Amino acid sequence: MSECSIVLSGQKEPHLKLEFINYPKFPLTTKVFKKEIVDLGAYLLDKMQQNRTVVVFTDETIMLELDEAIDTRIKTHGNSK
Repeated sequence: MSECSIVLSGQKEPHLKLEFINYPKFPLTTKVFKKEIVDLGAYLLDKMQQNRTVVVFTDETIMLELDEAIDTRIKTHGNSK
């Protein structure tokens, strides 16, 4: 886990980046591994009261989103929220 910021279109939003590996000694199938990570992302989206989260795999990117609106808690450049 690491902290980062997403800076885009005048927004500056603090994020946590979680990385997972499919442990080679006890690997899951790709289908099961991806399902578990997406399910965890959906769980965290709900528990952390977020509007959207992105799950990035080496071969695809999945956005989980409750609403297309921009979260009002996101800081913008020059905004000292």
